[in-house]
Amino acid sequence: MTTSFHWDFLKNWKVWFGVSGLLLLVGLFGIFVRGLNYGIDFTGGTQFDLKFSHAISTVSVRRVLDSQHLNQSTIVYIGKGNREVLITTPTISEHERGVLLTQMKTVAPYQEVSTSRVSSIIGQQTERTALLAVVLATVAIILYITIRFEFRFAMAGIIALLLDVIVTVGMVALIHVVLTKYFIMAVLTIFGYSMNDRIIVFDRIRENLHKQRKNEPLEEVVNRSLNQVLMRSINTSTTVMLALAALLALGGSSIRDFSVTMLIGVFFGTFTSLFIASPVWFLWRKRDDAHRKGAPKPA
Repeated sequence: MTTSFHWDFLKNWKVWFGVSGLLLLVGLFGIFVRGLNYGIDFTGGTQFDLKFSHAISTVSVRRVLDSQHLNQSTIVYIGKGNREVLITTPTISEHERGVLLTQMKTVAPYQEVSTSRVSSIIGQQTERTALLAVVLATVAIILYITIRFEFRFAMAGIIALLLDVIVTVGMVALIHVVLTKYFIMAVLTIFGYSMNDRIIVFDRIRENLHKQRKNEPLEEVVNRSLNQVLMRSINTSTTVMLALAALLALGGSSIRDFSVTMLIGVFFGTFTSLFIASPVWFLWRKRDDAHRKGAPKPA
């Protein structure tokens, strides 16, 4: 798709790199200074299986949990009829457990099916599995893009992807979003979404390189390619973010953290696809071309 204007993406690459560097520092501050707010999925907790006498809403259950300062708790329906729920809270004492179960009677009469402890070992295993998935996905992406395009494209994409993940996780830490299994799902989804967007950009650059006119500067080829995919990237990202905003507003607390994480990741992923990945590839290619011609390294 072409646009009615031509924006020079590469002219201010130092500015875009500076903005990304600043956001990277903010992300690292959030991760290592503010710290990650691990949820029950990672820290462990107490799990209640309660079967109520009639259908109940999670809103009424959530109200009781909030009154006991158990805001990080999760609520999941079991079976049909919205009568039985599985409630997972942070680890609580026997006294707190008794108070909570007493307060739950204000929702509706219920039968306590079971109460058990949730081990943090499961969360640690989930974290290790997620990290392994990220490492394997990174290696696979490098191999795929290197084979389909070239190694410079692969590394430019990975550099931008690392920025996406670090900034997203850092921003999540700054606003103290609770890290649950949904957070891991969001990060892995951002991983795939961002690389898909980047591959489309790289594919257009490669296509235009094949059509490059004699004596046409490389800068013009890259800028033309980015302008051709600009509206596609904006429209796709806007559509995704509108859907995520709807989930954030109407989806309830169970997927709020997922929606927030995805919103941050999609927005920044679109930015790095247009303003970071392609300029990194361009500067690398420009340097290699200059070395091959014996010219001095470009500023």
